[in-house]
Amino acid sequence: MASSKELWQKYQEALRRGDKEAAAEYFRQYLEAKKAEGGGGSKPTLVNLSSRAKDYPNAVPLEDIPKVMQEKPEFFELLKRMAKRGK
Repeated sequence: MASSKELWQKYQEALRRGDKEAAAEYFRQYLEAKKAEGGGGSKPTLVNLSSRAKDYPNAVPLEDIPKVMQEKPEFFELLKRMAKRGK
């Protein structure tokens, strides 16, 4: 099994390519690897503080990110923009 760091890189690359399915799968694998490595004790939530109306929730628990990413194109585009800025 790949390390969480390797899976995170693959997730970022999939986001930059615009591959929603691959990004969601790599994120799921990343969470599993992080848990297997002894991480993930807390239950963090991704929170968007934007006041603009959007079609996805303001707070998304980490384990729900792959699902929301696949169901809500606007959320996927937000994550994609974040990945491109982080280059």
